[in-house]
Amino acid sequence: MYLLFLQLAVATASAFAGAALGVGMGRGGRGRLTTLVYCAAGVLLAVTLFDILPEAKSELSWPAFLIAAVSGYGLFWLISHYVAHLCPACSTSMLDEVTADRWSRSSILLMVALAIHCAMDGVAIAVSGEGTHGANLPVLIAVSFHKVPEGMALALYLLGAGHTARRALLFAILVESTTLIGGVLGVQRLIAIPASWFGLLFAHVGGGFLFLVGTTFQDFAHGSIAAARRRPLLLGSGIAFSVTAALLWTIHVHGF
Repeated sequence: MYLLFLQLAVATASAFAGAALGVGMGRGGRGRLTTLVYCAAGVLLAVTLFDILPEAKSELSWPAFLIAAVSGYGLFWLISHYVAHLCPACSTSMLDEVTADRWSRSSILLMVALAIHCAMDGVAIAVSGEGTHGANLPVLIAVSFHKVPEGMALALYLLGAGHTARRALLFAILVESTTLIGGVLGVQRLIAIPASWFGLLFAHVGGGFLFLVGTTFQDFAHGSIAAARRRPLLLGSGIAFSVTAALLWTIHVHGF
């Protein structure tokens, strides 16, 4: 249990650090944010494809695995399309659409949706830890790395909506703190479920992570990324993906 709390604290602190960076840099941090987002997407994709989904599949039949993964993707899709975007960092073009209205419906719904996403991050850490009877470092690293631009993007969004720096930081911290809540509630529930359900939960989490990665690269399809920036961003994302995949291969093959 103490190890789980430590993992949740690391992930949440990463989000807090990102929020502080966003407030400190203000709008000038937009360029750095985009680079972080695509590197984090590369790491998250590698961990999902080479750690989360294979581990889930090892416990499940193909039909159960596919249903669980699609349910995770579908849940995030539904929330993003009918409530608010789950992850402002996954679509940096959102920052261009912010209007200076501190309490607009979109700002409130964004914070609610992101709180749900953060809670799911906590559940993901809890599930990965229970499934490996300890700490799943690849999942922890991927979630923590993703949370830096996530916290930064939320802070920038709130600043753009007209909040003061102090209030933007406070709200970002409150929203990101639901990571801790999700992890604690998750592990309490996990204690009571059969071990065979861990595969279903892990596949569900993996499907949600695939949605987040896919959303990141939609900015290319929508043309919101300048042509001159596309190659460097893809290169950074590819390097992050390749390095993470190589590390995962080394861990799985050599048992490090």
